[in-house]
Amino acid sequence: MNSRASMAIVACIILGLTISITGCSSLGIGGSESSYDKGTAATPRPSTSGQSASGSDGFSDTVVGPMGLDAGWPYRHPGKIQQSFTANGNVYLVTSSASHDHVLLKVDGESGLPTWTYPLQVPLNHAPSVFVYPEELRRENPDELFIVERGTIHCIDDQFGAINYKIRCNFPIATSVSPGADQLVVGGFDMRVYGLSKKDRFVAWTYLTGGAVTATPTISDGRVYAGSEDGSIYCMKESGGYVQGNSWAFKTLAAVGDSATAEGDRLYVGSTDTKIYCLGDSGDEAFDHWQASVGFPVSDSLEIHGSNLYGILLDDRSDDGPHQQVVCLDTADGRERWRQDGYGEVLLTFSDQLWVRGQDGSTCGLSSSDGSSAWNLDTTRALGVHALDDKSIVIVDAGGLVQKISKRR
Repeated sequence: MNSRASMAIVACIILGLTISITGCSSLGIGGSESSYDKGTAATPRPSTSGQSASGSDGFSDTVVGPMGLDAGWPYRHPGKIQQSFTANGNVYLVTSSASHDHVLLKVDGESGLPTWTYPLQVPLNHAPSVFVYPEELRRENPDELFIVERGTIHCIDDQFGAINYKIRCNFPIATSVSPGADQLVVGGFDMRVYGLSKKDRFVAWTYLTGGAVTATPTISDGRVYAGSEDGSIYCMKESGGYVQGNSWAFKTLAAVGDSATAEGDRLYVGSTDTKIYCLGDSGDEAFDHWQASVGFPVSDSLEIHGSNLYGILLDDRSDDGPHQQVVCLDTADGRERWRQDGYGEVLLTFSDQLWVRGQDGSTCGLSSSDGSSAWNLDTTRALGVHALDDKSIVIVDAGGLVQKISKRR
């Protein structure tokens, strides 16, 4: 029996399991309006809607329409949701079934319908990642989903949910998988960056840093950029690791705990030394275009839109607990344009707005020009709010509701 036929049979079996644990995606949607003040420079508009802890309510077009948003599909899962993630425009939920305490369920990002389930032994410690082959290769190479479970990397057919292969790793994996065309790159708690061959399914190269590598490495144009808790960002070749004359290390003054952001011919790196760095990659060394002192450790990966760079800063000096800020810099020279308190994650960026998650769990739209509040949604009791694609988010409630919200065209 050929492999495609075998895959189809497996898909039918898995889809049968999916149907047995999932329900229809119909949902009564409503919500009460209230006001919410983030303490930003401009007074927020009173435009929020509640979502109950049980997930019985969602957001209607009546509520989100005046904010310039569209209420997209709702998916109602009949059981509790343990974890939620997004990758490549789709939603991945960790839930349970009659036969498994933990299963990974894929929900199609376009339709909001469940497509397959994959059994898990334990919840996931790292977010799934997806590799999409170039268009000319996709017919023979469907999208690949990668997860890490108990020291083993699973490669799953993202169309059918069938296992392609597994790679058992004899080192402590500390990051999600960064997949490339030929290599899988991960960081380790043992201070190493690892490149694993997709063809041979073993470690092809490794490089020892001076600290744990807990930020998922970034792959861009055949190069790997990996931050380490030793304070350095390392540039390596995807195919061969650290190669003399074609690799470099750039030292900051404290740990680099979040993924670097590659944009064009520049690399943007945040460090806990309270600085943001803009680097150029010139073969065997990094060219320091600029450094911006932002006053607090950088606590998340940086986001770029046009000439705006957005970063999340963490101030943990207060006895009242940590405080976070979102800061906007000019990508040309690192000049600060504005900053606002009380926001802990950048979800999406547009030319006129950025969507952020507040420290209290609310979801807000801020003006990209000055950071003033444009709208907010009460998602304080949601399990997760994630960017789905370049214009949509999904709001996930532990009780089973998943809803897509998009920017109105």
